[in-house]
Amino acid sequence: MNFEKAYRELLQGKNIRRKAWEPLMCLSFVDGSIRAFRGEHSNFYGDLTMLMAGGWKVLDGDNKEITFIEAIEELKNKKWITNVKWGDHIFIFVDGEKLAICKPVEYDFMPSFKCFCSQDWEVMK
Repeated sequence: MNFEKAYRELLQGKNIRRKAWEPLMCLSFVDGSIRAFRGEHSNFYGDLTMLMAGGWKVLDGDNKEITFIEAIEELKNKKWITNVKWGDHIFIFVDGEKLAICKPVEYDFMPSFKCFCSQDWEVMK
């Protein structure tokens, strides 16, 4: 899609990006302004209460809440999991033999003129 259509989607609260950008990079409309985000990941450290906590779900799944034990099975299947308290932009995944967490981080960025003229804009899933 072109930028004009993507911009309309952005103003409706959807995250937009170009296919040519890195996978977890997007533009979002937050508090009346447009901001750029990219996903950055690090090792995930939680406390043991998460073993008992509910509210987990598979990102891009059926939105069904599962236990952390069930989430471990999904992680084994290379799925990304999130907790309903976090929203859909923070998720846990397996990185080698460790759990990693990915969070959106705001950064200074301005798309180039070439970006605005491109036809590869999309709504981020």
